[in-house]
Amino acid sequence: MKDSLIQIQTTVLNEEEAKSIAKTMITEKLSVCIQFYPIQSVYTWKGQVEEANEFLVIIKATKDKFEKIKDRLAEIHSYELPQITSIKNDDFLNEYGKWINKEIEE
Repeated sequence: MKDSLIQIQTTVLNEEEAKSIAKTMITEKLSVCIQFYPIQSVYTWKGQVEEANEFLVIIKATKDKFEKIKDRLAEIHSYELPQITSIKNDDFLNEYGKWINKEIEE
């Protein structure tokens, strides 16, 4: 496999922002597939316990795209301090990995 696969996660305020991020990532060839769904979050922020309805966005990409994706997310994200984390995918269907690598290269 040319490059290892990762999933980058971020949370956003609403479905509209999730779709906007997804379209940006696809259009700019940073990812070939983005999934998002509603979640409920409880977290501390500036000394207070907060609760929020958010959308979790999962961006599927190759590891070599992480820095570009991270930088682009930081530019377009509405949060003051967005969650931008990656999870390495060591095991996957070989054909799936080939598809992601091929689509991102084009």
